[in-house]
Amino acid sequence: MSNYADSWLKFEEGVGTRPILSGTPEEMRTAHAGLMSALKPQYPPNPVSVTIQEGKHDTFGYRVYRPSGSTDGTLLPVGIYYHPGGLVVGPSIADEYFCAAVADKNQTVIVAISYRLSPEHKAPAHLEDALKGVEWVFGNAASFGGDASKIYVIGVSAGGGLSVSVTRKILLGQTPLDPRTIKGVAAFCPVLLHPDNIPSNYKSLHKSSVENKINTPLVDGESLRLFISLAGQRPDDPDYFPALDGDSHKRFPPTYLVSCEMDSLRDDATVFEASLRAAGVNVKSDSYSGLPHCYWIVPYLPETDKFMEQSYIGIQWVIDQI
Repeated sequence: MSNYADSWLKFEEGVGTRPILSGTPEEMRTAHAGLMSALKPQYPPNPVSVTIQEGKHDTFGYRVYRPSGSTDGTLLPVGIYYHPGGLVVGPSIADEYFCAAVADKNQTVIVAISYRLSPEHKAPAHLEDALKGVEWVFGNAASFGGDASKIYVIGVSAGGGLSVSVTRKILLGQTPLDPRTIKGVAAFCPVLLHPDNIPSNYKSLHKSSVENKINTPLVDGESLRLFISLAGQRPDDPDYFPALDGDSHKRFPPTYLVSCEMDSLRDDATVFEASLRAAGVNVKSDSYSGLPHCYWIVPYLPETDKFMEQSYIGIQWVIDQI
């Protein structure tokens, strides 16, 4: 089994601990806020060419990131972003910077959806808000320079799971939206399966929930199960664990997947990629060796620069196929 990258181990040495979210929801939120507060001075400023508009609709909040360099009236593709945090912890400076940077580099509007969180709101509240977000963007895209015919979704960790889940629900005609509304998916370290309900046809590929079960940075097996329990998700629910519904995978639009080697969730992406490819879906993927779940929240790691560059390329690959 591989070792952690030296850069990550130096980061842990610097902070004096291996960060793993655990405890009560408030303790996890406090720990996450403390980590991000400590990292915030290391983040570059948001691109000056990106304007940010904040608002609330129905039960969700949103932030619209729009590159201001486009002045010829051309409508831009729209990426709908779902943040990480196990459906318990809210967005942070890492999400703001990522959304602004992608909007700038890829010349796309990004709409970040702040869905309701658990344990205050149980499943299916998060998914309902994620779907409402797509409906709102579709109906209002032109008002912020977006092209409603060029909508794609982006998600990280639990938000990566939501990005796949909303796409599946829409593709299956289970929403008021046209099944072809979502034209592409970019899912980073997504939660797509319950670790205690890996289908038999995936077990030869899905080893990360065992290999990276204990003492894994940010999210290990115990904290993953805790998040799932707090959210009230059923292990056999394909609405939240869409890798279970193999029959729907053939309908998916072009999909970009990102995984990290030292992550208990690594093989959620592995098995989903295999299923999509077997169904004839266009897939692009990147994987980062020796690094843990969503390591790029640490902005000064040399591997974070590589992640950002590869993300721009991966998201552009999705946009180019719309």
